[in-house]
Amino acid sequence: MLFSLRLDETGTDGRSPITVVAGAVSTPDRWVRLETQWDNLLRRSNVSAFHYKEFSQRQDEFGGWSDFKARRFEGFAQKVISDNTLFRVSYGVTSDKHKEVKDRLKGMKGFAPDSDYGICLRAMLFQVCEQLTEIDPDCTLSVMVEDGPYAGAAHQLYLKLRKMTGGGSLRAKHAHRLVGFSSVPKGVRRSLEAADFLAGIAHPRLSQEKRKKSGKPELSLLLDDAKLEWFYGGIVKEKERRREHASAKRSNRHHAGEG
Repeated sequence: MLFSLRLDETGTDGRSPITVVAGAVSTPDRWVRLETQWDNLLRRSNVSAFHYKEFSQRQDEFGGWSDFKARRFEGFAQKVISDNTLFRVSYGVTSDKHKEVKDRLKGMKGFAPDSDYGICLRAMLFQVCEQLTEIDPDCTLSVMVEDGPYAGAAHQLYLKLRKMTGGGSLRAKHAHRLVGFSSVPKGVRRSLEAADFLAGIAHPRLSQEKRKKSGKPELSLLLDDAKLEWFYGGIVKEKERRREHASAKRSNRHHAGEG
């Protein structure tokens, strides 16, 4: 089966101590159904587009909304997402903790640090694939994000992960499952507005390190020191393994030439 992960990010403006990447996983046909239902919800609410910042601060088209109206809209939005997705994802990292871990690993052979956004995406893709293999051992995954300052970096990281080899490596074993990445202009996909909604509601929860209470299926994780070192440790080991493999191939070719 082909699954699609739709994502958005929040907390990347430099004012928040935590970066969150969040969204949901579904099949392409169910995302199409969500697009229609989300569009209908906006039309009934007399809103042309959803942006969590404006919604939470009651600005622009959400200006003048009562708390009751906002809670009602949120309830409908939650239902649309729950009815059309398999599970939600929300990964966060505190910038200060991430910097401390990167400082400790600096200088280690093969170490190349990720951005806050990048480490959330890296960890998320691995564990989403882990989850999906329980549904279909032969599953594949595509990723969609909105055009913006992080789309290009996300695409480059995706390509790096896609090129990883070595099924024995914990973090490389799902590389073959990554089959597509796309970034689309703002306002084109309602499903990315839903991802914006999910990122918005996940940010305060992860900032306060509180467990999800809604009961809705979700992969949610705040990357602390131990988890960051675990992921980076695997990255470094994989790079060293690939370097040793390339060195051995060169050595074998050299000896074959001498023979």
